[in-house]
Amino acid sequence: MNKELIQQARQTNLANYLISLGTPLKQEGKRYRHKEHNSLIFTENTYFWNSRQEKGNAIDYLVNHMNMTFVDSVLALTSTSTNEKNYISPVTRPPTAPAKGFVLDDSSLNPNLHKAKSYLTETRKIEENIINFLIEKNLILQEKQTNNIIFLMCDENNNPVGAELQGVTKKRFKGIMKNSKYGYGFNVKFSDSNIFDYALFFESEIDLISYIDYKQNHQNKSLENCIILVSMGGLKKNVVKHTLKAFKCDKVVLCVDNDEAGRKFKDEIEGVGIEFLQHSPDVKYKDWNEQLMAVKQLSKPVGRLLVYGIESCGEGTIKPTEKVNITRKTRRKNVLSSDKTKFVQLRLDDR
Repeated sequence: MNKELIQQARQTNLANYLISLGTPLKQEGKRYRHKEHNSLIFTENTYFWNSRQEKGNAIDYLVNHMNMTFVDSVLALTSTSTNEKNYISPVTRPPTAPAKGFVLDDSSLNPNLHKAKSYLTETRKIEENIINFLIEKNLILQEKQTNNIIFLMCDENNNPVGAELQGVTKKRFKGIMKNSKYGYGFNVKFSDSNIFDYALFFESEIDLISYIDYKQNHQNKSLENCIILVSMGGLKKNVVKHTLKAFKCDKVVLCVDNDEAGRKFKDEIEGVGIEFLQHSPDVKYKDWNEQLMAVKQLSKPVGRLLVYGIESCGEGTIKPTEKVNITRKTRRKNVLSSDKTKFVQLRLDDR
């Protein structure tokens, strides 16, 4: 690998890179402290984990604590865009050849998505029927080598243009696949006409899917078919701006975390003149997945689904089907064995 590229990766501002992925960091002067690991400190391109007597550069951190290979770490740190605040890099990139379009090699995929299903249903407590539908529509895939979950990004024409990655091991890992198109995020669309009145923005794909589960199974709510749910893969103004333009949305709903970073992001969106509605989790919880898991410990799902048509990635427009009420006892079997054009339709209740 090119030595200059490796050196650039080592000098990348590690804190800014992690913030762009949604890692919970708190700024303290010129350094950042991890909110979940009090002795883990980041200063520019270096990290210090005092309780473990460990330190290293940006590459070291991705290899040791984000389950990435050396090559993948270098590529991740040097492919960071400098067009937005969340993607600041202190190193000027050397001239490179034009970037290739996003390509997903089938040979790199694991046809057995057991690890992905297990992580989402057992660790994140998301209902299996929702995961199975997203897998069926090729919105959720799994890497063969790492078992990382691939959350496919699709553009306004349903073409795959990138992907967000989520690790399934105890080592926290989140990332963006190489050559993912700028401005897009993992999204779930609730319209067969590509006309969206509301765009709901989440900090992660896990929060997005958790929100669907929470509204559907624990509040008995449905989202109207004029809504698109978008993961920003962090807190990214560019994803909000581009989604509004590409998908021709009228209204923004910010469903970000209940923390300082989420509050600052709302201020930034307001500062660039974008009006929005707030729809964060209950103040008792940090994010939508935390709220979902807490609620599931206290109550059982209401067990009522509204099945409806929806566009799916790479398959063109699917015609709406007749609405069907399904009881909790039979819902999983019916949803998975029914016509592929059926999907859960949700209704936004907080406006």
